[in-house]
Amino acid sequence: MPMKILNNQFIKVKGKGFYKDGNPIKFTGLGIGTWLNLEHFMIGIPTTDQIVRETFKEVYGEVTAKQFFDKFIRQFITEDDFKFLKDMGINLVRVPFNYRLFIDDQHPEQLKQEGFLYFDKLIKLATKYEIYIMPDLHTTPGGQNPDWHADNQTGIPQFWHFKVFRDQMVLLWRKIAERYRNEEYILGYDVLNEPLMIPKIENILNDFYKDVTVAIREVDQNHIIFLEGDFFAMDFSEIHTIDDEQTALTFHYYPGVWDPELMSSKYTRESRKAFIDNKLGNLVKIRDIFNRPIICGETGFDIDKNNYEFTFNLIEDLLELFLKYDVSWILWCYKDAQYMGVVYPRNNSPWMKFVNKVRETWDHHAEIQLSKDGVKWLLNQSYGKVSDDLGYYLHFQQRALLYRIEQEKLLIPLLKEYSDNEIMELPDSFLFINCNYYQEYYNLLYKYSKKLLK
Repeated sequence: MPMKILNNQFIKVKGKGFYKDGNPIKFTGLGIGTWLNLEHFMIGIPTTDQIVRETFKEVYGEVTAKQFFDKFIRQFITEDDFKFLKDMGINLVRVPFNYRLFIDDQHPEQLKQEGFLYFDKLIKLATKYEIYIMPDLHTTPGGQNPDWHADNQTGIPQFWHFKVFRDQMVLLWRKIAERYRNEEYILGYDVLNEPLMIPKIENILNDFYKDVTVAIREVDQNHIIFLEGDFFAMDFSEIHTIDDEQTALTFHYYPGVWDPELMSSKYTRESRKAFIDNKLGNLVKIRDIFNRPIICGETGFDIDKNNYEFTFNLIEDLLELFLKYDVSWILWCYKDAQYMGVVYPRNNSPWMKFVNKVRETWDHHAEIQLSKDGVKWLLNQSYGKVSDDLGYYLHFQQRALLYRIEQEKLLIPLLKEYSDNEIMELPDSFLFINCNYYQEYYNLLYKYSKKLLK
């Protein structure tokens, strides 16, 4: 069928800004959370998306496991959530998704329909409430980075070593763009989340982005294409040229992850904010370097239950800095199992009771430290110290070993304590009516959304 181009409907790139109907527009948003791609610390269950799903299948059988995750997806985001987002002043939701929603690794030639059906429901709600959606390819075959959030079970980013994987994702984006090319409330396509450890011998990242752009533009000239930099979307030096007129950039920045001492008493609120200001100021320079509009696609802080005031001061200072630099932002995240989300299941909910059992023996920060300590121990038994880069690389592979141990020693035994009927009750905990939210967080998002969007 011929492509329908309704230019005035869609957000457009013009110089360093976003425009609709010729008027500038900015965005204040939230990442939807661990919805279409499971992240262990966000759901409170160790290992990766695929290992979690395989473990449920092993314990409960294929039919019950499929019903469980379908129910989880249907309960996690409903119309009540979109009403709440609208009331909060949010006008953009970033939606991380796992490529396996669309592709069966054993039958890659035929796209699965379940991913499209979930997207269809989401876009219908987004259109009704006039909230923009940014689909984000959060995982790829082989993993575009070595970490859990790329559903990487080996700790090796094999996506960059096999062009067949990259070509597969080019075709997937073409199919997604073809289906949704006329949807007004899709802002654009975030084509690859947080690439890392890309071989330097070729222009692999640049070439992949060019191939995706060509494929999307063959079927969709309406929507913006968003590109992320190397090193978890913070290093844009590998992006050399951007030829497509409707392409923008999106960077990520987690102050507490990259500079953990910021969370200590060593810093006053003022000195901490000044430190973050300096880092953020350097990141937003890509707007001038590329003469393109930018969005901070991920940022935020773990919520300290022992010191809510500290956490919300951090968030407020960060939002103040985005206002200072006139930058659209997306905070991580909207909903999760009481870790970073604005909205969360109640303490007495079936999901949180399950998670609290997990947390008696597992914590993702402890997992990271254990993997690093394991690498050091192995080196001390053999060759001694290696370069920092190699040590960093190896600790991801060590974590892949821990996933398998966690599956065997923690997850399988715990799941076996629950009957089929009991486990099927857990997803109801994420229904909005069964959740609480942080009023202080809500107030900050409302306040700074109004300020940036005025």
